[in-house]
Amino acid sequence: MNDGYSYTVIRVRPDEEPRIGVSIYPDSSAQVTYYPAGKGSHAFIDITFAATHVSIGTTKDAEATAERVAFARQLSDAATAYLADCERLHAEKQAAA
Repeated sequence: MNDGYSYTVIRVRPDEEPRIGVSIYPDSSAQVTYYPAGKGSHAFIDITFAATHVSIGTTKDAEATAERVAFARQLSDAATAYLADCERLHAEKQAAA
């Protein structure tokens, strides 16, 4: 079932920095790929859905700081919680059917 969608919002207000938001509500066509760091390359996660493309990663020459590790942990924790909610909602839907 392909019922997903995505959109981008660009908000500009006087006396504020412009803000760009990307929202992805995926369906079965969405893909998440992890590319591990290797010699001469950097680690990153690539999320694609329709014409939306989001990459999250380290930079090739960036130092692995405590801040980068903390961000990766926050990303992992959020993804784990998202997975748990999706599994729960799916189980509730199956039980109701």
